[in-house]
This record gives sequence, C-alpha cells and structure tokens, in this order.
Amino acid sequence: MATILAILHAGGVYLPLGPDQPADRLSRILRDAGVRVAVHCADEPVEVPDPTIAVCADDLFNVPEDADPRWWRDRAADEAAYVIYTSGSTGAPKGVVCPHRGQTRLARGAGELRIRPDDRVLATTDLTFDVSCFEIFATLLNGACLLLAQDSTLLDSKALENIVRDRRVSVMWLSAGLFHQHAHLAPHLFAGLRVLIAGGDALGPRAVRAVLTEGRPGVFLNGYGPTENSSLSTVGRVDHLAPQAENVPIGVPVAGSTAYVVREDGTVAAPGETGELWVGGDGVALGYLGDPQKTAEHFIEDRWSPEGIRGRLYRTGDMARWRDDGALEFLGRRDRQVKLRGYRVELDEVESVLSAHPHVRQTAVDVVGEGAGQRLVAAVVAHSGHRHKDLTARLHEHVRDRLPSYMVPTRIATVEALPLTSSGKVDRRSLSALATPAAPAARDDAPRDEVEEVLAGVWRDILHEDTIGRDARFFALGGTSLRATQVTAAVRERLKVPAGFGRAMIRSLVADPSLRDFAASVRNLLEGHEEPGGADTDFAAESRLDPDLRFSAPAASAPRAPRQPLLTGATGFLGVYLVDRLLREGVERVHCLIRADDPQQALARLAARMRRYGLDPEPLLDRVVPVLGELAEPHFGLSEEDWGRLARETDSIVHCGARVNFAYPYRALAPINVDGTRTVLELAAEHSTKPLHHISTIAVIAGFGTAGVPHVDEQTPLDHADRLSLGYPETKWVAENLVVEAGRRGLPVAIHRPYEVTGTVDRGVWNTDTMMCALFRTIAETGLAPDMALPLDFVPVDYTADAITHIITHQEPDGRVYHLTNPHAARLPLLVERLTAMGYPVRTVSYDTWTEKLAELTARLPDHPMAPYIGMFIEPARHSEVSVKQMYTDGVFPTFGRHNTRSAIADSGLVCPPVDARLLDTYLGQFTRTGFLAPPPDPSRAAATTRKSA
Repeated sequence: MATILAILHAGGVYLPLGPDQPADRLSRILRDAGVRVAVHCADEPVEVPDPTIAVCADDLFNVPEDADPRWWRDRAADEAAYVIYTSGSTGAPKGVVCPHRGQTRLARGAGELRIRPDDRVLATTDLTFDVSCFEIFATLLNGACLLLAQDSTLLDSKALENIVRDRRVSVMWLSAGLFHQHAHLAPHLFAGLRVLIAGGDALGPRAVRAVLTEGRPGVFLNGYGPTENSSLSTVGRVDHLAPQAENVPIGVPVAGSTAYVVREDGTVAAPGETGELWVGGDGVALGYLGDPQKTAEHFIEDRWSPEGIRGRLYRTGDMARWRDDGALEFLGRRDRQVKLRGYRVELDEVESVLSAHPHVRQTAVDVVGEGAGQRLVAAVVAHSGHRHKDLTARLHEHVRDRLPSYMVPTRIATVEALPLTSSGKVDRRSLSALATPAAPAARDDAPRDEVEEVLAGVWRDILHEDTIGRDARFFALGGTSLRATQVTAAVRERLKVPAGFGRAMIRSLVADPSLRDFAASVRNLLEGHEEPGGADTDFAAESRLDPDLRFSAPAASAPRAPRQPLLTGATGFLGVYLVDRLLREGVERVHCLIRADDPQQALARLAARMRRYGLDPEPLLDRVVPVLGELAEPHFGLSEEDWGRLARETDSIVHCGARVNFAYPYRALAPINVDGTRTVLELAAEHSTKPLHHISTIAVIAGFGTAGVPHVDEQTPLDHADRLSLGYPETKWVAENLVVEAGRRGLPVAIHRPYEVTGTVDRGVWNTDTMMCALFRTIAETGLAPDMALPLDFVPVDYTADAITHIITHQEPDGRVYHLTNPHAARLPLLVERLTAMGYPVRTVSYDTWTEKLAELTARLPDHPMAPYIGMFIEPARHSEVSVKQMYTDGVFPTFGRHNTRSAIADSGLVCPPVDARLLDTYLGQFTRTGFLAPPPDPSRAAATTRKSA
C-alpha cells in the first residue's frame, strides 16, 4: 500500500501483480508493460526479465530524505495513474491504462456512493483487481479509515461477521462470488453496515432477497463497471425485488459518467430494447497498453456528447436494457453467446434457468470441448439439505421443461463451491474438469457381442461418456427424447436397421433400458421376433370417459363471458400468447397451470417465456394466478384444499397443455395428453360446470387420407386413429374424443384444431424447436429440397391466439369444431424460391434421393435439428405405402372445411396473412438474425431481396 502511494506521489504509474501468479505470466507482463522497477516483499522474492530491476520494499525506507526531486513530478488528471492486467479473449493478458480522474470522480462521489470521513471501509479485494483502487482512493482521499484483512477472514462467514462487528466496519465491497457465499451462510452479517456494495458479476435475486430480509444494510448498492471504466460505471440502490424478478438492476451512471444502450447498427436503443452497453465519462481508460488496434476497436468517440465536449466511450460487450423506472438491467455478456451445433446459445440464460430452481444456490455454465465434441456443462451449488442423489436428474428435467433441447447441459455436476478467480468472479474456465470421463466399466460389465459393441459406441458418442457398460441405463446417463431419436438414427445407419424399425427402437428407449436390454430389443427386431409397429392400441377403449362423470352442477358463468379461466400449457409458444390476449381482452384473471415449486418461480418462468417469444409480461403478471401443478398428476398434484379452491375460483377452462413429441409412442405421451385431459374434465365438473375450450391439432384427421376419405368437415366425427402412425396425434385424437363425449353429457365445449403454428406476423418470432423449422434449416444447409407437394399451411401464433380468444369471448361453446388453418397456404417450392432469392442455392431432388441424404446427414450429425424427425420422412405409415410425412401432402391429406371458423371470426376484423414471399422472408430474416440459420453464402442476393421486400 505504501509503495502504491509513493509511486503516485512521485508521478509514476503503478501496476499491481500477484506473487502467486505463474512466473511465465509475470515475466510476460513485465516485458509487455516495460516495467522499470518491480517492488516486492522480503518474503516474496521475484525473478524479473531484463531490464526490469527487482527492489525489496524494505530497502525503500532507507532512501535519504534529500533524494533528488527531479524524479518527482506532478501529473494531470487525464494522465495514467495505474495499469491493471485482465485476461484477454485470446488467453494473453491485456493491460488497461487508467487515468487519475477515473478514481477521483469516485472519491468525490455522489449520494450513497460517497465515502464519509467517519467511515471505516474494509478492503476485501486483491490489489490486482481494479475495485481495490476504489477502496483505497475513495477512502483515503475522503479522510476515512481503511481496514485490511486476511484472505482467510474474507472467505469465512463467521470470521467476516466478527471483523465487521469488532472493527466497526461501515462500508464494504464484496465481489459477487463472495456475496453469494455469505448471503447463503450468514445473510445477517450485513445488517450493521452503512453501505454494502456488491458487484463484479451478476447478483442472484435469491441471495439479494435473503440479505434484504435477514441482514438489510443501511444502503445496498449493486455496482457495475469494467476495468476499462475505472472500477465503477453504474450503481443501483436495491431496496426490494419483485417476486418474479430474474435479475438485479445495475442502476444509473455514477457521477461524471455516461451510459448508452446501443443497437447492432450503432444507433441508441429505445427504453426496454436490448442492446450493447457503452459507457463513457471521466472513468474511461486511456486504452490497452501497447495495443493501438485493440484500443481503436473498443474505445470510440462519444458522438452523443454535448457540443463542445469531446468524450470517449468504451464498448463493454455487455448486453443491457433501460427499464421503465430509468434503471439499467444487465442481461449478460455478449461473448457469453456461443454457437453450439449450429444453434446460438445464451449461456447466461441457461444459468438463469438453473438458478431459478429452489434447490440451487449458485450455478455456472460453459462450453467445453472442440468441434463436434463441444457440449454444455454446468456446475451447481445446492442449498444445504438438498444435495440428494437425484438432484441432477431433477435439474435436467427442470431445464428441459424450460429451454430448447440444444440448451440443456450434457452434464450437471453438484459441487461444494464454485471456483473463483483472484478477483472474486466465477472461474468458468475450470468447468472443463466436469467433463472428465466416467470410470471405465468393469470387465464383466463390458459389451459382449457386435450389437452391444455398436450400441455402446452410439451411446458413448451421443451421451458423451467415455465407457458404457452393459448395465448402464439410458436416462440415468443423461438421455433425453432428443437423444433417443439421435441414437435411433445412428443405430439405423451402423447396423443397417430397416427404416420401419425406428419407432420400435424409440419405444424401447423411452422405457429407460439398460444397454443389454436395449441390445436384446434390437436383436429381436433384426431377427423378426418383434413387430416394428408394436402392439396395437385400442383407441376406442382409450377414449371411454368415466361413466360416473356428470356435468349437472350449475354453470360457473355465462359461457361467452369468462372472467377467471384456467389455462393449461401457459408457458408454451401458443400458451403465452393466449395469456397475453385473454388478459388484454378484459378477462379479470387467468389461472395458469405451471410446473414450479412456488408462485414466484412460476411467475418468473412465465415471464421468461413471454419475453423469449416477444411479449412484455410486466403489465399483465399481477393478473396471473399461478397454479402449481402438473397435467400428468391426479388432480394436477394439488392438495384436496387447493383442488377445491381452484374449482371454486375458476369459471372456465382453456386446455392448451400437451407434450408435443413426434418420436415418442402413444404410451409415453398419454399420461400428459390423455390423462391430463381426463383431469381437466374432472375439474370442469367440480363445484360448478365450467365451459371448456380444447386446443387440439389438425393432425387428428390425417388418418382419413390414407383411408381414402378425400374431405373432412369440421363436424365430421373422428375416425381412423389406427392410421395416424405417430404417438402425438394419437393422444390428441383420444383426448378430443374424451372432450366430445363430455359434450354429449352436457359440458359446454369447443374444439380448436390449428395447423402449423408459426412465427409472429411482424417480426417472425418463432419457437424454432419444431419440425418445420428443422426442415427450413436442413434445406438451406444441404442445398437440397424434396420433390413433394407439402403444404405450407402456416397460421402465425399471434393470429392464432387472436382467433381463439375471439371465439372464446364471442361464441357459445356448443360443441363446434374450428379448423384454424390458412385459407391462402403455399407449397414447398415457394420456400425453395425464397431461400434461393436470399442467397441460399437450393435444388429440388426426388423424395427418395432426399431422404437418403437426410439419413446420411442425421447419422453423421446426430445433434442436427432434423434428427428427431427423420423417422417421419423415412418410416412407412400404418396400412399405407407412403411415409408418415407424406400423409400430409396434397392428394393424400384430406381437404377440410372452415365454415365454423369463418363464421366465428367474421365480425372480428381478423385476417390470416397469406403464406407468401413477404411472410417467408420475415421468417428467414428472423432465423438469420438469431443465428438459427447461418448467413447465406451469397449475401448480396439477400440484401437485394431485403430491399425488394421493403
């Protein structure tokens, strides 16, 4: 400390280095910075490269009082004061040169950030971390007392509590890592502080709430600022957090500083709009030492500064938005956005979802491996008492339920504590250790024949395990429905399994077999001992409703005036739009069935899904009533009391919940899609009769086509379930028949059958985890399209939700069926035309040639988005010679009537946009902007197309 003050007093520039750093790194920094003198403690000698001179600090006290003053000189405010080396993106450290004025602006302070002469400030950060500059200079320049502590004290909650109390600490900064640790173990220790500042990384809402509840300091500040802006750029006072808050605001710029949220095109973003955070003012660093090119890239002129003031800005690489209350909201690092198997993945979003689980205290996520071996891994610190053996399985399920499959970590490991860097930030680079292969299988557990060897190799590749024993179980190793389809595609290719056997292999995998059991099933298929189609399901028997279920209770409300409906499937793509539209249409409150552990988590999950799909949840959430339950559970898993309350408080039901999976068989999907519908009907009869709007799918009529029925009207009774050939439409067929039977018994019902629910009309915001999006991408990537008359019957999600909401609020639920389809659908050749126009060269090939290439693609790239759907294109439909997907082509799929739908929305002003060049270009543009599609190889054509469309 004395050396730092002496260097500055003499007009020099100081560069703090930790003696525990690797010798090579120290030498590299000393050479890079041109350090003339390296001062060290007597007990920590250092080796320095020429021409640097090493001097022991003890020797400096022997300098004569009449030393030559020519070595001393005054410095200007905009001259260098210190250099802090930070980790560079290339692995080489980079030196940030900071001016005197950066710290003097903080020392002068303003409001809660101002250090007072009577303060006692505890220094908690390493001198190599830039916040130490704030601790030292803001304290000493204001005449306050600076207290020093051992590192071991700072890591021990009890020891820190003692030092805060015994040494009467009034102000303290803690890195986010240390804050989270102490907020969990001893949140009360902060209660005696006048000011607590935490920052350096995103603060977790759960930790903040714990401190506000059990150890609220006088002032709690969330501090944000990169080294390149002299420690602090913004601070936000934290007095409370909304129950559904997913992050903690970083506030407003500190005195002498500015902040802008900037779009990708370099223009200032509007409030609420996400962009990169650029900071400016007196704290902006002078640049990177000896690297003018990098300096020019990151430090730019402030073109928005007042006339006559020439300011500079630093591009932080952080994403943020201005909230309605005028505070900044930190949304994660721009470089925490990675490409994984072709998808753009926000690592911070994965961390946020994991952190929302009630058993998780802290988490860190990163990508490990290279090339095709890249995968997501996560480290999780569990709350005490929740480190049970099945936590990782629960967390996998938790993430799978909330994020697309490609954002689910391959491995989630529970750890005692997250590794921290010297600056107190989470050391995510060390997460690669989590990918360490499992111990080899015991010799007597090793695969024993060719089939087991091949299957073990496939499981190793797809589950990213080093060894697979015969007793290994698929889901215990991280298997998912997506990975089951990947396994099927790879096994089909390596063992030359006939195309029609894919569904049987999926059926075996979803039973969570051991490797030996799965191998036995595959052998039976290859040897003809098992039918590929499996046992037939008696769909008529499945469709029988409980004979004792009656709907004789008085009606809860007027059928066309729902005030408090229950909505299932609220967090799905269509579901969030129904929440939005119902509430905007004037419904008092919407009761939403959501899988969560508490109401706050449920609302946070719903809010996150709404934002993900382009909706603003803030004005609506106070009218959402979360119902914590699951469709697959009896009474949704509710207690008798909660079930009764739900029956009394709701007056209608919109049943949109379902598990959509085109690989799983009927039995795997029935608990949610069929049994869940039975539970919905039970609720409709409980306490009062509640009208039901059931969201089905047009796919339930697919069996008519291969049965030779050319046309289906909306009121045609359902038939031919045995020809549907996929578990999902089979379950929806049964569920719809249950609803029809309930209607016969007196329940007011309406059935809505949408076709392909697609992205929004204006921006093209879409749930890309669908077969149609996978088809878009496959055609663009391979340059090949199948010669098939596949309809593009797209109904944008916002139009679909508007139409359903209008029918709910304006039509009697009198048993009618509504076909929500596009009256102006297109065909696949239009997609080929638009891709070509945007610069993607595509040619059309025969269906057989295309499916051969598709099988090769998914076998080579089992993580490809088309892998879950390959079976639809190559496996034959039941009782037919065409593939399952060909059932939906012109000439096979029946034509259908739309009379009920046209009549119901005739007075609404709603118009379904045609599937034309404009709509497809909107979708393709959204895909390229979000990274779902790689940029076209001929971008000039894309630019020309954009200008033409505009």
